[in-house]
Amino acid sequence: MALFRKESMRNPNTSFASEVPADAPVAPPASALHPAAIALLLLAIAAGLLAPIWTVRYPPIVDYPNHLATAFMLAHLKDPALHFRDFYTADWNSYPYLTMDVILVGLQRFVSIDLAGRLLLSLCVLSVPVAAWFFIRQANPSEENLALWSLLVSQNLFFFLNGFLNLQLGLALCLFTVGVWVRYLERHRLGAWCLLLLLTTGLYYTHLEAFGIAGFVMTAYCVLSRRRIRQVFLAWALFVPGVLFYLHAVTGLKPSHDVQFRGLGNKFAGLLIVVLGYSPALDFLTLAVVIGAVLWARYNPEFRWNRAWIGTVGCLFALYWVFPAAYGTATNPDRRVLPFLVVLGLAAVKVGQTRGRELARVAVLLFLLRASGLEWNSVSLQPHLAKLATSFAAIPNDARVLPLVGWAAGAPLVERHFWAYGMIQRGWFSPCLLHTSGAMPFQVRLQTYTPYGPAFGYIESADWKRIRADYDYVWAYGVPQFSGPLSGEGAVVFAAEDLQVFKMGGRPMGHVEGDSRRSDELGKEDNLCFHRSFNCIPIPHSAR
Repeated sequence: MALFRKESMRNPNTSFASEVPADAPVAPPASALHPAAIALLLLAIAAGLLAPIWTVRYPPIVDYPNHLATAFMLAHLKDPALHFRDFYTADWNSYPYLTMDVILVGLQRFVSIDLAGRLLLSLCVLSVPVAAWFFIRQANPSEENLALWSLLVSQNLFFFLNGFLNLQLGLALCLFTVGVWVRYLERHRLGAWCLLLLLTTGLYYTHLEAFGIAGFVMTAYCVLSRRRIRQVFLAWALFVPGVLFYLHAVTGLKPSHDVQFRGLGNKFAGLLIVVLGYSPALDFLTLAVVIGAVLWARYNPEFRWNRAWIGTVGCLFALYWVFPAAYGTATNPDRRVLPFLVVLGLAAVKVGQTRGRELARVAVLLFLLRASGLEWNSVSLQPHLAKLATSFAAIPNDARVLPLVGWAAGAPLVERHFWAYGMIQRGWFSPCLLHTSGAMPFQVRLQTYTPYGPAFGYIESADWKRIRADYDYVWAYGVPQFSGPLSGEGAVVFAAEDLQVFKMGGRPMGHVEGDSRRSDELGKEDNLCFHRSFNCIPIPHSAR
C-alpha cells in the first residue's frame, strides 16, 4: 500500500540512465516514506486500535460482558460443574447475528472466554480499516489513502464502545463484499460470483442491516452507473439464500409492527455520533478537523466527484432520513446506517494524490490523538471496575442474581452489564442476558417475575416481595431510590461506591417450561435451591 508515496518529479526528457550508474541503488523520493517507516506507521495504528483491548483487565465496552456471558453459557450447557442446562436450552437456527456467538463459542474449544473475547474485539477494530482500504481500492482507485478516515468509526463511542460488535463485523464484511462485487463487475467469472454468494450469506449471519445495506448499495450503483438489467438480477440473486434463511428463522414468531420515528432535529443531531468518544473536548476537535478536511478536500484543483458513487451514497443518505428510530425490538436502525455512509462516502470523491496524502496524515494524527484519549480513559476506569469486581465474592456460586443498574440519561455506562463477569466467574443465573426471540441461539426454560418491561431500561416500580421470593441476591448499581425497598426485603452484604449487593430471602416462584411441577418441588427433588435461572428480558437488541 503506497501510503503517502509521492511520484518522482524528474524531467521526462532527461535520461535517468545517463545520470545514474546502472548498478547504483535507487533512492526513494525525498517526500516518500521508507517502507520501514510505513511499517512503523501501520504498527502504531494497530497499537492504537488494540491498546484499549489488551492493556486493561476490563475493556470499557458496555454490552461486551453480557455477550461474553452468553457465549460462556452456550459453551458450558453440558458442563456438569455448572447447571446452565437445567435452565437454558440451545436453539441454533438460521437466525441472523450468529457470527459473534459462533466465533466466541468456537474459540472456547482452544482458549479461555477472556482470550476469546479479546480476539473477537481485535477482529472488530482491525477489520474495518482493512476492509475500507480494500473497498476504496476497488471502487475509487488511486484514492486508497482516504481509507484512513475509516479509523474514526473503528473505535466510535456509539457503535463499538457501546458493544455493537456484530454491527462492527457487519460493516467490515459489507465493505469487503461490495469491494469484491465491484471487481466482479469488471470481469464476470462464475468463481467470483460463487464467492460473492458465500460472502452475502455470511453477511446475513453477521448483521441483518448490513446485509440489507449491501443489497441496497449494489442495486443503486447498478442503476446509477447504467448497468444492464442482467447485472441487477445477478446481484439480487446473491441475497436469495439470506432472505430464505430469514423467512425460515421468523416462521412462527409473532411479528411486531411498532414503529417510532425521530423528529428532524434529532435526525440532525444524530449525524454527530460519528465523532463521539469519551472526551467532549476531543469530540469538538474532531468535528472541527473533519469540517476543515472536507473543505480542504473540496477546494483544490484536483477534486472530482466519482459520479456513480456519489449518487449511491446520496441514496443511502436519503435512507437515513426516512428510516425509523425503532421497529419492533430493533433500536436505532437509522443511526446504524451512518458508519456505512461514512466509509462508502470516501469512494465518492477524488482528491488527487497530493491532497490525499495530506489528508491521510491528518487522519492518522487525529486517530492517534483520539486513541490516546481512549486508552487513558480505559486505564483510569480500571481501579473503579476492579472494586466493583470484588462484589462477586460476596455472592456464592450458582446464585440467582437480579442486576438493577441505573441509566444516566441514556449515557453508555460501562457498569451497565458489568455484573455479567460474575456469571462467568461464579456460575450465576440472571434474567438479564441480552435476548431477542428469533435472533439469539438459546431459549430460557424458567419463567419468573422481572421488573423490566419490554425494553431493558429504566425501572419506575417493582414488586419487591416477588423479587425477594425469586432471587437470592440483587446487584444494585446507581439506583439509590431502590435502597429503601430492597433493605426492607433483604440485607446489604456488600457496598462500594454506588454499588450495593442485597441478600434476599424466600422461595423461588418460577417454573420450568415443559414441566408441570412447581419449581419448589423441583428444588426439593434435585437439591437445586440456588440453581435457578429466569426468563431473559426481551431486549431491543436485534442489531447487536
